[in-house]
Amino acid sequence: MPQMVPVRVRDCACPGLPHADDGDIVYLAPVLDVDGGSEAERDLVESSGDERLLQRRWLRTFITFGAKGWNLLDAEGSPVPFDVSVILEDWTLARPVGDAGSDLYVDSVTAPFQKALQARSPTGQTARTTSRTRRPTRPSSD
Repeated sequence: MPQMVPVRVRDCACPGLPHADDGDIVYLAPVLDVDGGSEAERDLVESSGDERLLQRRWLRTFITFGAKGWNLLDAEGSPVPFDVSVILEDWTLARPVGDAGSDLYVDSVTAPFQKALQARSPTGQTARTTSRTRRPTRPSSD
């Protein structure tokens, strides 16, 4: 299993501050799985160039499919069962996780689209003009 990527989301809020030096951490997968990648591509296509909409959708997608665990502890010092909905319901947790997910995943999500654009849009000048050539007009024979 690949090493998870730690994302510090806040100062330790666990009872007794057991990891005060490290803070509360959410762990992200280093790459998106098939479901996450497919959802992120769908977000890109359905956003139709609306960057703000895409950011909102990717924030949710990257958290939902990328977040895999955390270091939160309950009052007895036992691990709190991981629940991605807790992250989605708390902006102070969601924002740093979504930002880190964006750093990790955006290039892999957009690469196929950029490759397709490059294949369709050759760079450089064309060998000859592509505009319609006008023919000289003949004077009328009046």
